[in-house]
Amino acid sequence: MTREHLSIGVIWLAAVFAAVGIGLLADPDRQLAWVPITMLMLVLVTALLQLGSAKAVGFIHRMALSMSGAAIILGIASLIFVLLGGHAVVAL
Repeated sequence: MTREHLSIGVIWLAAVFAAVGIGLLADPDRQLAWVPITMLMLVLVTALLQLGSAKAVGFIHRMALSMSGAAIILGIASLIFVLLGGHAVVAL
């Protein structure tokens, strides 16, 4: 496995840790509000990792795989949050 492909797994693992962290640390009323923030951070970290590899070949493919996996993981986490009583609207 190359370093570039290892970074895909790192992002997926970060998404799992972030989802667990949201579930454990965030107030149930705000869990769903943290999911898009987490996805944004994963996009930024993915871009930094892929640009840091300085390998142009396959950049879009690696970005797409990283983001697809992270979106699926956070989507499953969001479904779990909703089933456990999370709310999609945050009251101020």
